[in-house]
Amino acid sequence: MAQQHTELQEGLNRLLSGDHQVLFDQAIAEALPATVIRLIELEKQQVADRLVDRIITGLGHKNIELRQICATCLTGIAHQFIRKEYWELLDKILPPLKTVRKGRTGDGLTGEIREAAGKAITAAKTRGGKIPVSPPPVHTAEKKDTLAIREEQIFQLAESGNKDEAKHQLFDLVVSCAKRKDFKNAERLRERIYEIDPMALMEIIQSGDIIEEEKSGSISRGHLDVWQNLLKKLSSEEFNAIYHEMENRGLHPEEALVSQGTKNDELFFINQGCIRASYFQTGMGGEKELFLKNLTSGEIAGENFFNASVWTVSLTAVQPTQISVLKRESLARLEERIPGIESKLRDYYSRSSDIASLLNKKGMDRRIHERYKLERRIHLQITGEKGKILSSFRGEMTDISQGGLSFVVRITKKENSRLLLGRNIKASITISAGSEQHLHGTVIGVQAFDLINSDYSVHTKFNTELARQDLQTIIE
Repeated sequence: MAQQHTELQEGLNRLLSGDHQVLFDQAIAEALPATVIRLIELEKQQVADRLVDRIITGLGHKNIELRQICATCLTGIAHQFIRKEYWELLDKILPPLKTVRKGRTGDGLTGEIREAAGKAITAAKTRGGKIPVSPPPVHTAEKKDTLAIREEQIFQLAESGNKDEAKHQLFDLVVSCAKRKDFKNAERLRERIYEIDPMALMEIIQSGDIIEEEKSGSISRGHLDVWQNLLKKLSSEEFNAIYHEMENRGLHPEEALVSQGTKNDELFFINQGCIRASYFQTGMGGEKELFLKNLTSGEIAGENFFNASVWTVSLTAVQPTQISVLKRESLARLEERIPGIESKLRDYYSRSSDIASLLNKKGMDRRIHERYKLERRIHLQITGEKGKILSSFRGEMTDISQGGLSFVVRITKKENSRLLLGRNIKASITISAGSEQHLHGTVIGVQAFDLINSDYSVHTKFNTELARQDLQTIIE
């Protein structure tokens, strides 16, 4: 049983990272609907939503058999929502359910799957037999802009029964926004075509193509040449989406971009110029700067972007430099719209960035002390000014050294993991004879440990290096 649980957990982690091939394992595919419900009941809505998003994304997979598995999983999830009366969650997956119900030539979907989708759609409309009562419209005296007025008129037209005309007008409005480079509204309005006609596949596809074409047209040939390696990893839609979420910055020679020890969580794309990556080492003669490498056009830097951590290096412009900056919250928005884009960008970064390996080669890695694996339940406290206790919790210690320790703790919401970074931590460890060793340090890194169970690995650096004898007492 334990092995089956581990295999399921590993399979779900792979699916969360965008690997749909795992669904060919029948045990994992069959367990998905019940797993989604269990995650919701455990108040892990975010993880449940991500699993559902991965299933929906799989409906468009090039493999027919995989599309069929995803459709079966989706209808299974829908009927679990009906059984639990999770009507709002069911409403969110109505568009893909309607796509499954209609189907298309060569999609591999059986009549049984389409019928299951149809029953779920009917249940959503009737709330399991009860006709839902729509709340009265809220009237406001706010002044509406031209686009909002036009949008409202189109949907009034649809409500009056002229759905075809409304659909065509909404399509034209999407195109108009795209031509004006108003991509945010273009994409928002494109999604609303579903509301008028969920089966308007041609309009939805064509409007999407036009938006992507306009996005591509706004990117210079020179910029595309600089990022040709990234383009090999991302689709044109994914690259365009990232490009239009970034902000551009210019740096003067010797202007600092980020300093060692800070918590900056932006991802830097170097378009033109040169940035020096260096490591500041403190010794008997004071602080000295050690050169690591120069980052030039087409390279990315972002130590604290994918995993919460302080920067181990400093970045400084060598010459006039142009960069693009992607913020964490921007990537989160992209991931909601294009599931899997974060894992692709993370993979590209891990393969192309060599700063961590350079630190190791030159003996500058901050983990200079030997680490000892030690699994033990410990008591932890977050402290503020003058040692005031702000909160207390328990964690599972995983390893310890003279310089720090690591522990695993459960954090329900991923975004909250970054709130620990830079916090003062007091760790109380029980040693022989029931006495406790109190260690004080600072959180310098937080990484995902087990996404399914919302467990995170927290890395703490001691304020004062632990004496060898005291370390020995703890590990014995």
